Amino acid sequence: MSWATVVLARLRGLFEHNRLEHELDEEVQFHLEMQIEDNLRAGLDPAEARYAALRSFGGLEPMKETYRERRTIALIETTAQDFRYAARTLRQSPGFTLTAVAVLALAIGANTAMFSVLNAVLLRPLPYHAPERLAMLWTEDPTQNHREGRSALWDVEQWRSQSQSFEDLATLDTVGTLLTGADGVEQIAGASTSPNLLPLLGVRPVLGRSFSTEEAEQRQPLILISHRFWQARFGGARNALGATVVLNGLPRQVIGILPADFQIARLDADVWEPHTSQRSGRGAETWFVVGRLRPGVTFEQAQAEMSAVARRLNDQRPATEENRGISVVPLSLAMVGPQSRLALWMLGSSVFCVFLIAAANVTSLSLARGVARGREMAVRAALGASAGRIVRQLLIEGILLAAVAGLMGTLLATGGIRLIRAFGPGNLPRLNEMSLDLRVLGCALAISGLAGILVGLAPAMATMRGDLRTAGQEGGRSVSGGTATRRIRRALVVADFALAIVLLAGAGLLIRSWWQVNSMDPGFRPERVLVMEISAPPAYGIAAQRSGLYQRTLEAIQAVPGVESAGLIGDLFITNPREQILAVERDDGTKSERLRFVSDEVSADFFKAIGTRLLRGRFFSAGDGPDAPPVAIINDAMARRSWPGQDAVGRRFKLGSRDSDGPWYVVVGVVGDMRRQGLEREAFPQMFVPVAQSGSPRNVDLFVRTSTDDPLAMAGALRAAVGRVEKYAPVYGVATLERLLGTYLAQRRFQTSLLAGFSLVALLMAAVGIYGLIQYSVAMRTQEIGIRMAIGAQAGGIFRMILGEGLKLSLTGLLLGLLGALWLGQAGSSLLFGVTATDPLTFLAVSLVLIVVAIAACGLPARRAMKIDPIVALRQG
Repeated sequence: MSWATVVLARLRGLFEHNRLEHELDEEVQFHLEMQIEDNLRAGLDPAEARYAALRSFGGLEPMKETYRERRTIALIETTAQDFRYAARTLRQSPGFTLTAVAVLALAIGANTAMFSVLNAVLLRPLPYHAPERLAMLWTEDPTQNHREGRSALWDVEQWRSQSQSFEDLATLDTVGTLLTGADGVEQIAGASTSPNLLPLLGVRPVLGRSFSTEEAEQRQPLILISHRFWQARFGGARNALGATVVLNGLPRQVIGILPADFQIARLDADVWEPHTSQRSGRGAETWFVVGRLRPGVTFEQAQAEMSAVARRLNDQRPATEENRGISVVPLSLAMVGPQSRLALWMLGSSVFCVFLIAAANVTSLSLARGVARGREMAVRAALGASAGRIVRQLLIEGILLAAVAGLMGTLLATGGIRLIRAFGPGNLPRLNEMSLDLRVLGCALAISGLAGILVGLAPAMATMRGDLRTAGQEGGRSVSGGTATRRIRRALVVADFALAIVLLAGAGLLIRSWWQVNSMDPGFRPERVLVMEISAPPAYGIAAQRSGLYQRTLEAIQAVPGVESAGLIGDLFITNPREQILAVERDDGTKSERLRFVSDEVSADFFKAIGTRLLRGRFFSAGDGPDAPPVAIINDAMARRSWPGQDAVGRRFKLGSRDSDGPWYVVVGVVGDMRRQGLEREAFPQMFVPVAQSGSPRNVDLFVRTSTDDPLAMAGALRAAVGRVEKYAPVYGVATLERLLGTYLAQRRFQTSLLAGFSLVALLMAAVGIYGLIQYSVAMRTQEIGIRMAIGAQAGGIFRMILGEGLKLSLTGLLLGLLGALWLGQAGSSLLFGVTATDPLTFLAVSLVLIVVAIAACGLPARRAMKIDPIVALRQG
C-alpha cells in the first residue's frame, strides 16, 4: 500500500468517526465472544471464561486506542478529543470558567487596545515611499539649549549644495489662512511648501496633480487641499479640481486632493500652497526641513556629514550667530517626539504587567481547582493515559479558556479604542488611525495564546511532578495539592505584588509630577477668561487700519455687561521661540547678543485682562501711540538676562545689532514671567510693544475677563459685539483660557490616568490573589488548625500565624517590586517633573498602601481560622 493511500485513508477516518467506532465495537465484541466460547469449550465456567478472554486481549481500551492511531492521524484525532473533553469540563465548572474568562478578557482587551495605540503612533510605517530613509533636519544651539529649531532658506540651500548624504531637501511651514465663503470668512489651517515636497515623500494626490517648480517660481495662484477639506467643502465631488477658493482675499485654483492619511512634521493643514526661495532671506528661521537619504546611507553617516557642514557654515557666520548645529532625526521619531514615545512604551509595558497579574491569578485558581481533580487524573492514568496526554489535556483547557477570553477581549478592545479616540490627547500624532487591523488582531491572538500557555502550564507542571497512582489512593490531593503546587502558587502571589508595586510606584511618581505641574504659576490668572480668535478681513490691508479695527472692537467688547477688561495679543501660546540678535545698552557699553525670545504686539489692557503682575514700572497707556517714542514692556526673565542685578526700567535695547537701523525701545515696565510654552517649560525672555506703535497682525487672540464663573455663557454677546464693529471679521476658536492651558497637559493627564488605572487594577488583582491563596491554605489546613487549637493554641496565635504567612509573601513581593520600581523610575525620569526617580515620599506611600491591602486581604481568612471549631475540624479529618 502506497503512503498516499495510507494518508488518504487516515484523513477519511477523521470524518467517519462514528461509523468506524461502531464497527470497531462490533468487531471487538465479536472477537471477545469467540474467545469466550473457546474458553467454555476448554472447560472453564462462564465467569472464568470471560475473565480469561479479557486478560488475553490485554485490556480493551488500550487495544482500541492502538487501532484508532492506525486508522487515522493520531495527533489530530486525540487533540480533537481533548478539545471536546476540555469544553465539557469547563461547562461543568461555570463559576471558575466565568471568573477566569472575565479576568483574562479584561486584561487581553486592555492590552489589545493599548497595542492599537502603539501600532498607530509608533509601529505603523509612515504612508510614504521608503519611509525609513526620510529624515527631519533641525537647527540647534547647545549653548542656548535650543533643540528642534526651524531653519532659514539660506541654510537649507547650503545644506543641499554641501551634502552628499541626501537625495533632496524640502521645506514647509504653517500659514495663517482666511477662507472666504458663502457663510462669511473663517480661519483654516494652511501650509506653505516647496514644490519638491510630495515627490520627495513619494506621495501622489488622489486626484489631480502637484505643483511644478516653474509654477512656484511664477507664483501662480494654485493650491492643494486635504482630503478632509475636500469632503467637507466639496462633498468629495470630482469637480473640486479646477474650483476657485478665496484665501486671504485672493482667488486660488485647486489642482489636487491629498491622500486622507497625509500628515508631515506634525502639520495637518487644510490647504497647501507653493513657495519659492525668494520668500525669505538668510536670517528668517521659519522653515521645517525634510530630507531623503540616499540608498545605503545611514542616519549616523548623515549626522556626521551634517555636523561637518555646520562647522564649515559657522566659520562664515557673524560672531553672534556661531555655535549652530544640525540635528538629523528619522522622520518617524520627529513626528512623535522622544518623551511621547517613552511614555507610550511604558504604558504598553504597564498594561502587559496587568495581563501577567491576571494570568497569574487565573493560574492560581486553576491550581486550586486541580486539587479537586486529582482523583480524575489518577483514574485517567489507571485507564492507560500517559502523563504527556494528561499534560496536553490541561494545556488545551488553558488554551480553550484563553481563546474564549480573547474573543471577548477583542470586543472590549473595540470599545477601548473608541474611548481613547474620544478622550485621548489631540496633540498625539496619528492617534486617529487606531483600528483593529491585522497586526492588532495578531497581537490579540498572541496574547491569548500566551495566556492559554501560562494558565495551562502550571497545573501541567504540578501534574508531572505528582504521583498519579498515589493520588488515586489518597483521594487526589497529592496531584495538585502537594509541595509543587504550593510553591507555584506562592511564587505567583509574590510576582503579583512585585508587579503591582512597580505599577503603583510609577503611577505615584506621575501623580506627584502632575501635582507639581498643576501647582506651577503660569504667570497669569486663567479663571473667568474667555479667549476668542479674530482675523482682520482682507480689506484691512494696512497696519493702521487693523489697529483701528482692533481698538474699536475692544471698546465694543468692554461695553458688554459682565466684561471686566479685555485685551489682545498676536498669540499667547507658542512653541519654540526663534533666536534673534539683540543690542542692549548697559553701564559698560552696548552689547549685541543672540537670544531666544519673543516679541509681541499687545493692547493697553492685555496684562490686566489675563492677570499678569506688574513688577516694576508701568503698563502701556493711551499716550503710547504711533507718534510717541517706541516703548516696550519686558518680562522678568529678559530683565535678569539683559540687565542682571539692575533695574531694567528706563533702559534701552533694539532688535538686531547695535549698528542696525531698527528703533531703540525704552523699557517702561517689567511684568512677571508667563509660561507660554506650557507649565512644564521655563519662561523665556519676552518683550511686548503697543499695538498702536507696531504693525498690527492680521490674526489676534482676544482675551476677555468676565464677572461670571462661566465665560462661555457670554460668547454669543461677545460675537455680536464684534459683528457690530465689522460683520466680515471672522470669530473662531472660542474657548476658556483654563481649557487652552489644559491642552498642554493633555498627554500628561492621559499617561497619568491610564497608569493610575492600571496600577489600581493590578493592586486589586494582587489582593484577590493573596486572599485566594490564604483562604485556600486555611481550607486545606483545617484539620491541622483544629489539632493546634485542641492541644492549647490560642485564637490570637492562629490569627498571627495565618496573617504572618500572607505578610511574608507580600513583603517579599514588596522588596522585589521596589527594586523594579527604582529601575522604572530611572528609565522614565524624563517623564517626571519636580520629583526625583527615587522620591522617598512616593515609595513610602505605595509601600504603606500595599501593606494595608495585604493585611486586609489576609485578615479575613485569618479571622475565619480563629473561629474553627476543633471538634468539627477533627471530625472532618
